[in-house]
Amino acid sequence: MKYTEKIEINSYDVDMHGIARPTQLLAKLEEVGSHHMEEFPPSNDDLRKEGKGFILSRLVMAIRKEIREGEALCETWATDSRGPSFNRCYTLKMGDECAVEVYTVWALLDINEKKLIRVEDYPTRIGGETDPPIEMPLPLRVRIPKNEEMTEVAKRVVYYSDTDLNGHMNNTKYLNMLCDFVPDFSHKILKGINISYVAEAPLGDELTLFSNVDGNIAYFRTVRSDGKTNCEAALYF
Repeated sequence: MKYTEKIEINSYDVDMHGIARPTQLLAKLEEVGSHHMEEFPPSNDDLRKEGKGFILSRLVMAIRKEIREGEALCETWATDSRGPSFNRCYTLKMGDECAVEVYTVWALLDINEKKLIRVEDYPTRIGGETDPPIEMPLPLRVRIPKNEEMTEVAKRVVYYSDTDLNGHMNNTKYLNMLCDFVPDFSHKILKGINISYVAEAPLGDELTLFSNVDGNIAYFRTVRSDGKTNCEAALYF
Protein backbone atom coordinates (compact mmCIF):
# COMPACT_ATOMS: atom_id res chain seq x y z
CA MET A 1 0.00 0.00 0.00
CA LYS A 2 1.54 3.30 -1.09
CA TYR A 3 2.06 6.07 1.45
CA THR A 4 2.49 9.75 0.55
CA GLU A 5 3.85 12.61 2.64
CA LYS A 6 4.98 16.18 2.02
CA ILE A 7 8.53 17.03 3.08
CA GLU A 8 10.50 20.28 3.19
CA ILE A 9 13.99 20.79 1.82
CA ASN A 10 15.43 23.70 3.82
CA SER A 11 18.61 25.77 3.85
CA TYR A 12 20.36 23.33 6.22
CA ASP A 13 19.88 20.47 3.75
CA VAL A 14 21.66 22.03 0.78
CA ASP A 15 25.29 22.50 -0.25
CA MET A 16 27.21 25.54 -1.52
CA HIS A 17 25.30 25.35 -4.82
CA GLY A 18 21.89 25.16 -3.14
CA ILE A 19 21.48 21.46 -4.06
CA ALA A 20 20.32 18.95 -1.43
CA ARG A 21 23.17 16.85 -0.06
CA PRO A 22 22.59 13.14 -0.73
CA THR A 23 22.77 12.18 2.95
CA GLN A 24 20.07 14.69 3.93
CA LEU A 25 17.92 13.65 0.98
CA LEU A 26 18.11 9.94 1.82
CA ALA A 27 17.46 10.61 5.51
CA LYS A 28 14.22 12.44 4.65
CA LEU A 29 13.08 9.60 2.38
CA GLU A 30 13.81 6.97 5.00
CA GLU A 31 11.92 8.99 7.62
CA VAL A 32 8.86 8.85 5.37
CA GLY A 33 9.41 5.08 5.11
CA SER A 34 9.32 4.90 8.92
CA HIS A 35 6.03 6.83 8.96
CA HIS A 36 4.65 4.38 6.39
CA MET A 37 5.47 1.50 8.75
CA GLU A 38 3.69 3.32 11.59
CA GLU A 39 0.64 3.56 9.35
CA PHE A 40 0.87 -0.16 8.46
CA PRO A 41 2.44 -1.86 11.53
CA PRO A 42 4.74 -3.26 12.68
CA SER A 43 6.65 0.01 12.98
CA ASN A 44 10.39 0.24 13.51
CA ASP A 45 9.68 0.80 17.23
CA ASP A 46 7.53 -2.33 17.32
CA LEU A 47 10.33 -4.34 15.73
CA ARG A 48 12.86 -2.91 18.19
CA LYS A 49 10.74 -4.12 21.09
CA GLU A 50 10.86 -7.59 19.54
CA GLY A 51 14.65 -7.42 19.36
CA LYS A 52 14.59 -6.97 15.59
CA GLY A 53 15.64 -4.23 13.21
CA PHE A 54 16.10 -3.43 9.53
CA ILE A 55 19.53 -2.88 8.01
CA LEU A 56 19.98 -1.51 4.51
CA SER A 57 21.61 -3.95 2.11
CA ARG A 58 21.46 -2.12 -1.23
CA LEU A 59 20.44 1.33 -2.44
CA VAL A 60 19.93 2.45 -6.03
CA MET A 61 19.03 6.13 -6.42
CA ALA A 62 18.39 7.95 -9.70
CA ILE A 63 18.40 11.76 -9.46
CA ARG A 64 16.56 13.18 -12.46
CA LYS A 65 16.47 16.81 -11.31
CA GLU A 66 18.48 18.95 -8.91
CA ILE A 67 16.74 19.04 -5.53
CA ARG A 68 16.64 22.55 -4.11
CA GLU A 69 14.88 24.28 -1.22
CA GLY A 70 11.13 23.97 -1.14
CA GLU A 71 8.27 21.55 -0.68
CA ALA A 72 8.41 18.09 -2.19
CA LEU A 73 6.09 15.10 -2.24
CA CYS A 74 7.50 11.72 -1.22
CA GLU A 75 5.79 8.41 -1.99
CA THR A 76 6.97 5.06 -0.66
CA TRP A 77 5.78 1.48 -0.72
CA ALA A 78 6.81 -2.08 -0.06
CA THR A 79 7.27 -4.17 -3.17
CA ASP A 80 7.59 -7.87 -3.97
CA SER A 81 9.98 -9.46 -1.48
CA ARG A 82 11.23 -12.94 -0.75
CA GLY A 83 13.85 -14.77 1.23
CA PRO A 84 15.96 -12.42 3.37
CA SER A 85 15.29 -9.37 1.15
CA PHE A 86 12.60 -6.82 2.07
CA ASN A 87 12.28 -4.43 -0.88
CA ARG A 88 11.05 -0.84 -0.73
CA CYS A 89 10.72 1.93 -3.33
CA TYR A 90 10.53 5.72 -3.02
CA THR A 91 9.80 8.60 -5.37
CA LEU A 92 10.21 12.33 -4.78
CA LYS A 93 8.29 14.89 -6.80
CA MET A 94 9.07 18.60 -7.06
CA GLY A 95 5.93 20.15 -8.51
CA ASP A 96 4.67 17.83 -11.24
CA GLU A 97 8.10 16.36 -12.01
CA CYS A 98 9.52 13.15 -10.59
CA ALA A 99 12.93 14.27 -9.37
CA VAL A 100 14.19 11.15 -7.57
CA GLU A 101 13.55 7.41 -7.84
CA VAL A 102 14.92 4.95 -5.29
CA TYR A 103 14.98 1.17 -5.03
CA THR A 104 16.18 -0.31 -1.73
CA VAL A 105 16.78 -3.80 -0.39
CA TRP A 106 16.65 -4.31 3.39
CA ALA A 107 17.43 -7.22 5.67
CA LEU A 108 15.50 -7.86 8.87
CA LEU A 109 17.86 -8.90 11.64
CA ASP A 110 17.19 -10.72 14.89
CA ILE A 111 19.56 -8.57 16.94
CA ASN A 112 20.03 -11.03 19.82
CA GLU A 113 20.67 -14.08 17.66
CA LYS A 114 22.52 -12.12 14.90
CA LYS A 115 20.38 -13.96 12.41
CA LEU A 116 18.53 -12.79 9.28
CA ILE A 117 14.76 -13.29 9.16
CA ARG A 118 13.17 -14.40 5.91
CA VAL A 119 10.12 -12.59 4.55
CA GLU A 120 8.15 -15.84 4.69
CA ASP A 121 9.01 -16.38 8.38
CA TYR A 122 7.71 -13.06 9.70
CA PRO A 123 4.06 -13.46 10.83
CA THR A 124 2.66 -10.30 9.18
CA ARG A 125 3.23 -8.36 5.97
CA ILE A 126 5.49 -5.42 6.81
CA GLY A 127 4.37 -2.19 5.15
CA GLY A 128 0.94 -3.44 4.08
CA GLU A 129 0.05 -4.79 0.65
CA THR A 130 2.79 -4.59 -1.95
CA ASP A 131 2.84 -2.61 -5.20
CA PRO A 132 5.01 -3.20 -8.29
CA PRO A 133 8.61 -1.95 -8.09
CA ILE A 134 10.02 1.01 -9.98
CA GLU A 135 11.74 0.21 -13.25
CA MET A 136 14.98 1.96 -12.42
CA PRO A 137 17.00 3.76 -15.14
CA LEU A 138 20.18 2.50 -13.43
CA PRO A 139 21.31 -1.12 -13.07
CA LEU A 140 20.36 -2.75 -9.78
CA ARG A 141 23.78 -4.40 -9.63
CA VAL A 142 27.13 -3.20 -10.96
CA ARG A 143 30.58 -4.71 -11.28
CA ILE A 144 32.97 -2.88 -8.96
CA PRO A 145 36.65 -3.00 -10.03
CA LYS A 146 38.95 -5.32 -8.11
CA ASN A 147 41.26 -3.86 -5.47
CA GLU A 148 44.26 -4.05 -7.80
CA GLU A 149 42.34 -1.90 -10.29
CA MET A 150 41.68 0.79 -7.68
CA THR A 151 43.78 3.41 -5.90
CA GLU A 152 43.75 4.10 -2.17
CA VAL A 153 42.43 7.64 -1.79
CA ALA A 154 41.89 8.12 1.94
CA LYS A 155 41.51 6.72 5.41
CA ARG A 156 38.39 7.73 7.29
CA VAL A 157 37.57 7.15 10.97
CA VAL A 158 33.96 6.37 11.91
CA TYR A 159 33.05 9.26 14.20
CA TYR A 160 30.33 9.61 16.84
CA SER A 161 28.42 11.94 14.46
CA ASP A 162 28.25 9.11 11.88
CA THR A 163 26.57 6.60 14.14
CA ASP A 164 22.99 5.50 14.74
CA LEU A 165 21.26 3.51 17.49
CA ASN A 166 23.30 0.44 16.56
CA GLY A 167 26.63 2.19 17.12
CA HIS A 168 27.55 1.82 13.44
CA MET A 169 27.83 4.35 10.62
CA ASN A 170 24.27 5.12 9.57
CA ASN A 171 23.49 4.09 5.99
CA THR A 172 22.68 7.68 4.98
CA LYS A 173 26.11 8.95 6.09
CA TYR A 174 27.97 6.89 3.48
CA LEU A 175 26.68 9.06 0.65
CA ASN A 176 28.27 12.32 1.80
CA MET A 177 31.47 10.47 2.78
CA LEU A 178 31.90 8.99 -0.70
CA CYS A 179 31.11 12.31 -2.42
CA ASP A 180 33.86 13.94 -0.33
CA PHE A 181 36.42 11.78 -2.12
CA VAL A 182 35.20 12.23 -5.70
CA PRO A 183 37.82 14.37 -7.51
CA ASP A 184 36.54 17.90 -8.08
CA PHE A 185 33.08 16.93 -6.77
CA SER A 186 32.03 20.55 -6.19
CA HIS A 187 31.94 21.01 -9.98
CA LYS A 188 30.00 17.82 -10.72
CA ILE A 189 26.27 17.04 -10.70
CA LEU A 190 25.37 13.78 -8.99
CA LYS A 191 22.87 11.82 -11.09
CA GLY A 192 22.78 8.46 -9.42
CA ILE A 193 24.09 6.13 -6.75
CA ASN A 194 24.35 2.35 -6.49
CA ILE A 195 25.71 1.22 -3.13
CA SER A 196 25.96 -2.21 -1.55
CA TYR A 197 26.32 -2.27 2.23
CA VAL A 198 28.42 -5.38 2.88
CA ALA A 199 29.38 -5.11 6.57
CA GLU A 200 28.76 -2.52 9.28
CA ALA A 201 31.32 0.18 10.13
CA PRO A 202 31.49 0.40 13.95
CA LEU A 203 32.28 3.53 15.92
CA GLY A 204 36.03 4.18 16.10
CA ASP A 205 37.00 1.89 13.23
CA GLU A 206 39.20 3.27 10.47
CA LEU A 207 37.99 2.71 6.92
CA THR A 208 40.34 2.66 3.94
CA LEU A 209 38.75 4.04 0.77
CA PHE A 210 39.73 2.76 -2.67
CA SER A 211 38.49 4.41 -5.86
CA ASN A 212 38.54 4.12 -9.63
CA VAL A 213 37.09 6.92 -11.77
CA ASP A 214 36.02 5.81 -15.23
CA GLY A 215 34.48 8.62 -17.28
CA ASN A 216 31.30 9.75 -15.53
CA ILE A 217 31.33 6.95 -12.94
CA ALA A 218 33.31 6.95 -9.69
CA TYR A 219 33.67 3.49 -8.16
CA PHE A 220 34.44 2.98 -4.48
CA ARG A 221 35.25 0.19 -2.10
CA THR A 222 35.70 0.80 1.63
CA VAL A 223 37.58 -1.69 3.78
CA ARG A 224 37.49 -1.97 7.57
CA SER A 225 40.61 -2.19 9.73
CA ASP A 226 40.09 -5.98 9.99
CA GLY A 227 40.37 -6.26 6.20
CA LYS A 228 36.69 -6.93 5.59
CA THR A 229 34.89 -5.05 2.82
CA ASN A 230 32.50 -2.50 4.29
CA CYS A 231 30.74 -1.15 1.18
CA GLU A 232 30.99 -1.02 -2.61
CA ALA A 233 29.50 1.80 -4.65
CA ALA A 234 29.18 3.46 -8.02
CA LEU A 235 28.41 7.19 -8.24
CA TYR A 236 27.10 8.51 -11.57
CA PHE A 237 27.68 12.07 -12.82
